[in-house]
Amino acid sequence: MKYLWIPLALGMCTALTQCEQAEKVTEKVASKGDMTFAKNTFEALARGDAEARNNIDWDTFQVMGQNVGAGYVQIPSETEKVNFQQAFVTQFASSFRAAGGTPEFANWRVSHHDDLKTEVAADSGGGTVTITVTERDGKERVSGIGFIR
Repeated sequence: MKYLWIPLALGMCTALTQCEQAEKVTEKVASKGDMTFAKNTFEALARGDAEARNNIDWDTFQVMGQNVGAGYVQIPSETEKVNFQQAFVTQFASSFRAAGGTPEFANWRVSHHDDLKTEVAADSGGGTVTITVTERDGKERVSGIGFIR
């Protein structure tokens, strides 16, 4: 009777290992989706596509070390917030092009992933862009953009 526990214990260890592996696969798939979302949003912003504004978490948005969200939450009306969003997208694209940037970055990858956020990075000749994706209200959004030279 006591020898029956050995195969059962080994079976339990194997089952637990498989669960851990399944969790890692699920995490990789989730972060891969975040990477695609970040890439598409960044490319839309760089082109000045107004639809990009729907993918940004404006309340918490940080760009190049500046807390854009802090100013955004102070805007009193929804109309002014929409105007701010549109102006930001247009200005971002203009500044990006004026600096010689093109939305063609290479080596898109997840540089960090945890329960709170996914950080995505991509390279260009001028440096590396970093994009932070978070989820709020059941929707993923870009909450930060940085650039490392």
